[in-house]
Amino acid sequence: MTPVQAGSALRGAPSTLPPPLVALQIVACPGLGCLACGSSVGCQRLHRTAWAWAHLDPRPAGCPGLLVPPADVVYLVHLHPAYRHARHYLGFAERSGLVKRLGEHATGRGANLLAVALAAGGDFELTRLWLGSRKLERQLKQRKAAPRLLCPVCPTRAHTDRLTSGQGVLPDPLGGGL
Repeated sequence: MTPVQAGSALRGAPSTLPPPLVALQIVACPGLGCLACGSSVGCQRLHRTAWAWAHLDPRPAGCPGLLVPPADVVYLVHLHPAYRHARHYLGFAERSGLVKRLGEHATGRGANLLAVALAAGGDFELTRLWLGSRKLERQLKQRKAAPRLLCPVCPTRAHTDRLTSGQGVLPDPLGGGL
Protein backbone atom coordinates (compact mmCIF):
# COMPACT_ATOMS: atom_id res chain seq x y z
CA MET A 1 0.00 0.00 0.00
CA THR A 2 1.33 3.43 -0.85
CA PRO A 3 1.46 6.31 1.63
CA VAL A 4 -1.76 8.23 2.06
CA GLN A 5 -1.76 11.80 0.83
CA ALA A 6 -3.74 14.49 2.61
CA GLY A 7 -6.86 15.54 0.79
CA SER A 8 -7.18 12.21 -1.02
CA ALA A 9 -10.65 11.93 0.47
CA LEU A 10 -11.65 15.00 -1.52
CA ARG A 11 -10.69 13.74 -4.97
CA GLY A 12 -13.77 13.13 -7.02
CA ALA A 13 -15.99 14.69 -4.35
CA PRO A 14 -18.80 16.96 -5.45
CA SER A 15 -17.89 20.65 -5.54
CA THR A 16 -20.53 21.53 -2.95
CA LEU A 17 -19.76 19.92 0.38
CA PRO A 18 -22.07 20.09 3.40
CA PRO A 19 -21.01 22.68 5.97
CA PRO A 20 -18.58 21.48 8.63
CA LEU A 21 -20.15 20.10 11.80
CA VAL A 22 -17.49 21.48 14.12
CA ALA A 23 -14.36 23.56 13.86
CA LEU A 24 -11.68 21.80 11.86
CA GLN A 25 -9.82 20.35 14.82
CA ILE A 26 -6.86 18.05 14.23
CA VAL A 27 -6.51 15.04 16.55
CA ALA A 28 -2.83 14.30 17.05
CA CYS A 29 -1.33 10.86 16.49
CA PRO A 30 1.77 10.80 18.73
CA GLY A 31 4.72 9.16 17.05
CA LEU A 32 3.37 9.48 13.51
CA GLY A 33 5.19 11.90 11.24
CA CYS A 34 5.07 13.08 7.65
CA LEU A 35 7.44 11.10 5.44
CA ALA A 36 8.20 14.21 3.39
CA CYS A 37 9.23 16.59 6.21
CA GLY A 38 9.08 14.64 9.49
CA SER A 39 6.62 16.99 11.23
CA SER A 40 3.84 15.63 13.44
CA VAL A 41 0.62 14.36 11.89
CA GLY A 42 -2.99 14.09 12.95
CA CYS A 43 -6.43 13.37 11.54
CA GLN A 44 -8.98 16.08 10.74
CA ARG A 45 -12.71 15.88 10.04
CA LEU A 46 -13.57 17.71 6.84
CA HIS A 47 -17.33 17.17 6.91
CA ARG A 48 -19.86 14.60 8.12
CA THR A 49 -18.44 11.65 6.16
CA ALA A 50 -14.89 12.64 5.22
CA TRP A 51 -11.63 12.85 7.12
CA ALA A 52 -8.06 13.49 6.02
CA TRP A 53 -4.58 13.27 7.44
CA ALA A 54 -3.08 16.71 8.20
CA HIS A 55 0.04 18.37 9.59
CA LEU A 56 -0.53 19.38 13.23
CA ASP A 57 0.89 22.82 12.54
CA PRO A 58 0.81 24.65 9.25
CA ARG A 59 2.77 22.73 6.63
CA PRO A 60 6.46 23.49 7.06
CA ALA A 61 8.17 25.45 4.32
CA GLY A 62 9.80 23.09 1.88
CA CYS A 63 7.42 20.18 2.53
CA PRO A 64 6.14 19.08 -0.89
CA GLY A 65 2.98 17.57 0.59
CA LEU A 66 1.82 15.36 3.41
CA LEU A 67 2.82 11.71 3.17
CA VAL A 68 1.61 9.44 5.96
CA PRO A 69 3.49 6.17 6.45
CA PRO A 70 1.44 2.98 6.50
CA ALA A 71 0.98 2.53 10.24
CA ASP A 72 -1.54 0.72 12.44
CA VAL A 73 -3.55 2.99 14.73
CA VAL A 74 -5.97 2.55 17.60
CA TYR A 75 -8.63 5.25 17.78
CA LEU A 76 -11.26 6.43 20.24
CA VAL A 77 -14.48 8.12 19.18
CA HIS A 78 -16.94 9.90 21.45
CA LEU A 79 -20.68 9.60 20.72
CA HIS A 80 -22.87 12.74 20.76
CA PRO A 81 -25.26 12.12 22.48
CA ALA A 82 -24.56 8.82 24.20
CA TYR A 83 -26.40 5.89 22.65
CA ARG A 84 -28.13 4.12 25.55
CA HIS A 85 -25.23 3.32 27.88
CA ALA A 86 -22.48 3.71 25.27
CA ARG A 87 -20.50 6.94 25.05
CA HIS A 88 -17.39 5.66 23.22
CA TYR A 89 -16.17 3.31 20.55
CA LEU A 90 -12.60 2.06 20.55
CA GLY A 91 -11.37 0.70 17.23
CA PHE A 92 -8.38 -0.27 15.14
CA ALA A 93 -7.34 0.68 11.61
CA GLU A 94 -4.58 -1.07 9.67
CA ARG A 95 -1.84 0.58 7.64
CA SER A 96 -3.08 4.19 7.79
CA GLY A 97 -6.58 3.11 6.85
CA LEU A 98 -8.06 5.38 9.53
CA VAL A 99 -9.49 7.89 7.06
CA LYS A 100 -11.27 5.11 5.17
CA ARG A 101 -12.46 3.42 8.37
CA LEU A 102 -13.95 6.64 9.77
CA GLY A 103 -15.76 7.15 6.46
CA GLU A 104 -17.19 3.63 6.73
CA HIS A 105 -18.40 4.36 10.25
CA ALA A 106 -20.00 7.65 9.17
CA THR A 107 -21.94 5.99 6.36
CA GLY A 108 -23.21 3.13 8.52
CA ARG A 109 -20.91 0.46 7.03
CA GLY A 110 -18.55 0.24 10.01
CA ALA A 111 -19.14 -0.81 13.59
CA ASN A 112 -22.72 -1.72 14.46
CA LEU A 113 -22.71 0.54 17.54
CA LEU A 114 -21.87 3.59 15.45
CA ALA A 115 -24.39 2.62 12.76
CA VAL A 116 -27.27 2.43 15.24
CA ALA A 117 -26.15 5.60 17.04
CA LEU A 118 -26.14 7.49 13.72
CA ALA A 119 -29.51 6.01 12.75
CA ALA A 120 -30.89 7.31 16.05
CA GLY A 121 -29.83 10.84 15.07
CA GLY A 122 -26.50 10.97 16.89
CA ASP A 123 -23.03 11.81 15.71
CA PHE A 124 -19.48 10.97 16.74
CA GLU A 125 -16.12 12.68 16.89
CA LEU A 126 -12.60 11.32 16.84
CA THR A 127 -10.93 12.18 20.16
CA ARG A 128 -7.70 10.13 20.54
CA LEU A 129 -5.21 8.29 18.35
CA TRP A 130 -2.38 5.94 19.27
CA LEU A 131 0.11 4.09 17.13
CA GLY A 132 -0.52 0.49 18.04
CA SER A 133 -1.72 -2.95 17.09
CA ARG A 134 -4.83 -5.02 17.70
CA LYS A 135 -3.08 -6.12 20.88
CA LEU A 136 -3.19 -2.54 22.22
CA GLU A 137 -6.84 -2.22 21.18
CA ARG A 138 -7.66 -5.44 23.07
CA GLN A 139 -5.72 -4.29 26.16
CA LEU A 140 -7.66 -1.02 26.25
CA LYS A 141 -11.01 -2.75 25.76
CA GLN A 142 -10.24 -5.20 28.58
CA ARG A 143 -9.76 -2.29 30.98
CA LYS A 144 -13.52 -1.55 30.63
CA ALA A 145 -13.37 2.02 32.00
CA ALA A 146 -10.46 2.98 29.76
CA PRO A 147 -12.44 4.83 27.07
CA ARG A 148 -14.15 7.05 29.65
CA LEU A 149 -10.86 7.76 31.42
CA LEU A 150 -8.85 8.29 28.23
CA CYS A 151 -11.40 10.51 26.45
CA PRO A 152 -10.49 14.22 26.55
CA VAL A 153 -14.07 15.19 25.66
CA CYS A 154 -15.72 13.86 28.81
CA PRO A 155 -13.89 15.20 31.83
CA THR A 156 -16.48 14.54 34.53
CA ARG A 157 -15.99 16.12 37.94
CA ALA A 158 -14.49 12.91 39.34
CA HIS A 159 -12.24 12.59 36.27
CA THR A 160 -11.08 16.21 36.61
CA ASP A 161 -10.38 15.70 40.33
CA ARG A 162 -8.30 12.60 39.52
CA LEU A 163 -6.36 14.53 36.87
CA THR A 164 -5.67 17.34 39.34
CA SER A 165 -4.59 15.05 42.17
CA GLY A 166 -2.69 12.66 39.89
CA GLN A 167 -4.42 9.69 41.48
CA GLY A 168 -6.56 7.05 39.84
CA VAL A 169 -5.71 8.19 36.33
CA LEU A 170 -5.11 5.51 33.76
CA PRO A 171 -1.73 6.11 32.19
CA ASP A 172 -1.47 6.50 28.48
CA PRO A 173 -0.84 3.00 27.07
CA LEU A 174 2.27 4.23 25.32
CA GLY A 175 3.71 5.90 28.40
CA GLY A 176 2.80 9.53 27.59
CA GLY A 177 0.55 11.80 29.58
CA LEU A 178 -3.16 12.25 29.11
